[in-house]
Amino acid sequence: MVVHGIGTLEGFSGLTRLSEAYDLLKTWGLPTSPHNRVVEDLAGVREFIAYYGENRHSVAHEIDGVVVKLDEIALQGRLGSTSRAPRWAIAYKYAPEEVNTRLLNIRVGVGRTGRVTPYAQVEPVTVAGSEVEFATLHNQDVVKAKGVLIGDTVVLRKAGEVIPEILGPVADLRDGSERAFVMPAECPECGTPLRPMKEGDVDLRCPNARACPAQLRERLFYLAGRKALDIEHFGYVAAAALTRPLEPEEPPLGNEGDLFDLTMEQLLPIKAYVLDQDSGLPKRDPKTGEEKTATVFANQEGEPRKNAVAMLANIAAAKERPLARVLTGLSIRHVGPVAAEALAREFRSIDRIEQATEAELAGTEGVGDIIAASLKQWFAEDWHREIIHKWRAAGVRMEEERSGEDEGPRPLEGLTVVVTGTLEKFTRDGAKEALQRQGAKVTGSVSKKTSFVVVGDNPGTKYDKAMQLKVPVLDEDGFGVLLEQGPEAAAEAALSAEE
Repeated sequence: MVVHGIGTLEGFSGLTRLSEAYDLLKTWGLPTSPHNRVVEDLAGVREFIAYYGENRHSVAHEIDGVVVKLDEIALQGRLGSTSRAPRWAIAYKYAPEEVNTRLLNIRVGVGRTGRVTPYAQVEPVTVAGSEVEFATLHNQDVVKAKGVLIGDTVVLRKAGEVIPEILGPVADLRDGSERAFVMPAECPECGTPLRPMKEGDVDLRCPNARACPAQLRERLFYLAGRKALDIEHFGYVAAAALTRPLEPEEPPLGNEGDLFDLTMEQLLPIKAYVLDQDSGLPKRDPKTGEEKTATVFANQEGEPRKNAVAMLANIAAAKERPLARVLTGLSIRHVGPVAAEALAREFRSIDRIEQATEAELAGTEGVGDIIAASLKQWFAEDWHREIIHKWRAAGVRMEEERSGEDEGPRPLEGLTVVVTGTLEKFTRDGAKEALQRQGAKVTGSVSKKTSFVVVGDNPGTKYDKAMQLKVPVLDEDGFGVLLEQGPEAAAEAALSAEE
């Protein structure tokens, strides 16, 4: 831990400089950076930046740049801050460190939505403080654009100091033994012919979503992650073991629908490869070079490991996760946590989402046409609906619990309302929440099915469309009538075309 700033100053009237604050913090025993330096001018700033650009690895922890701050606290106060950062400090980022290594192979991995992505396997090399063995190549067009051949010496860096990427080959070092990468025509995990999702797509996908073990493994790993059901002790090794074990021959999980029916009796006999999360390949013993295998859930005596007991308990606890997390965990294409929250808030149950029309889904704020189409496609598959059926039977929560406020009267139930323009007494979100508390559905587009359009200043084309379709339009006073007296009184307060 390093203390690198101060918040509110109270009782330190004599403290005028940030450097003095750092000295004081140090005397109190708090760890401050030994690399802080006060300089007098821009020349000193440039010298400091240049020094650590050349000596960045001399610092005990990895750095990707330096921060230049005004030392005088009074000047800091005069400059103030934006909503994101102080105006009295600026970060200087160094160019990512680049190293040379050999491209041993180009393999392909299969993601949870079936996307097949080439990735590079390189001779292990240290870059930006950690050893790198794999790097993404995105798709076959990127491989061609970079001009890399298997066997090349390549230039590698970490994009944003995090994600390993290959910049290109060192062509002068080629000896003629290099060979071009050829994108496979079939899924490397299940043998299904690959194809674009739609015409003109750069990415190839495995369409065998139901039976491809790689897709199921990746979906389970995502499902158990913090953005979805947050199942602790259910990591990548567990996901791989449950979908493609060495023993027994039949995997315990045929798809996500079986997750909540797992038993310890199913887990104990499982023997599986220990897979690397980045590549999906078996890890190797550093001494023998042999591929690592393990009885993942049982110890040497055949008794349950602690992580297996904890995993089953956490799977059971995950039945109570909110609807938005359940939706996220289903790996519906384009439906991430934000869209899932919007859908759960709007429709409040998985059944209502399934029964909604594509237009109703698309009209939900934060959803739109692409996500709406993806939802309808997902629910059209029998085996997807079977997952929902099995989860419901196992006790997974499929409805959004109502808060205490929601349990009261809902006089606007069944109404569809659009809010546009700037209101004086409500923010856009505040108006939306007020409507939703009383049961109304708030959408982002006007149609013949819209019950009311609430307009503030600068309403734009939604107002024009409402008038064209003869949808009742409410100004802010009319909106208050709708909330306080209900739809019948609001209809009488609606604006006419002349207004």
